[in-house]
Amino acid sequence: MLYITAMWVSGILQGLMWRAYDSLGFLEFSFVETVEAMHPFYVIRALGGALYLLGALIMVYNCWRTIRGDLKDEKVAGLPVSPQPASAAAAQ
Repeated sequence: MLYITAMWVSGILQGLMWRAYDSLGFLEFSFVETVEAMHPFYVIRALGGALYLLGALIMVYNCWRTIRGDLKDEKVAGLPVSPQPASAAAAQ
């Protein structure tokens, strides 16, 4: 949400700055001034991108631990993990 909102607002800001003319008909703001005005939005975009990357890294770590099968001998919520499927345990 941070990334999208920052892009949207900075796009509107840049568009309005490029449409501003002075009394002689020249652009009121230079390219450098528009880039300077969008700096806070670049910081917000970087923060949003970092959060997105962090989520992707957590997902990769979770998949890696799941594939390794690290929950075989651990207890989940205080109960031992059954080595047989639930349907086979119910049949006994």
